[in-house]
Amino acid sequence: MKYLPLIAALAATPAMAQDTIAQDKVLVLACLETMEAGTTWPQCVELMFQPCVSHEVGTDAHATCLGGVREEWSGTVKTLQDEVIDAVTTSGSSQLLDLLGQWTSYVVQKCQEVAASKQEGAESARLGCEISEFAGLSGEFAACLEGRSKAGYCEFRE
Repeated sequence: MKYLPLIAALAATPAMAQDTIAQDKVLVLACLETMEAGTTWPQCVELMFQPCVSHEVGTDAHATCLGGVREEWSGTVKTLQDEVIDAVTTSGSSQLLDLLGQWTSYVVQKCQEVAASKQEGAESARLGCEISEFAGLSGEFAACLEGRSKAGYCEFRE
């Protein structure tokens, strides 16, 4: 029953995201997108980190698993970023690349601070922070590609 809103959200997810993004990532993005309309952050976190639930949090095995999940999300971001850059105006592309430079610095600093706040499992904490940020950025890129973003860079070429 706890996934009913998520299933409904997935059914409403536009086709472009489903064609470009792996199904497990589509589920996470659908969950994040519908948080104000029925899904919750804990549900989204559960989906986001599902591949690593068999590992005890904070262990080396957990960090290794999260490293793999991070790489998958990084690949999703790169794929969507390339599609956005190809789709938007030259000005939008330039603006996006500037924003990404700032975003990268922000994420590095934020996630290092998250890791530093943990006495145990710092690496898992850092990776988890990065994964959630990559998921959020993927959602923004998918929204742009689907015509739902209000971001200034998201102006399509004629």
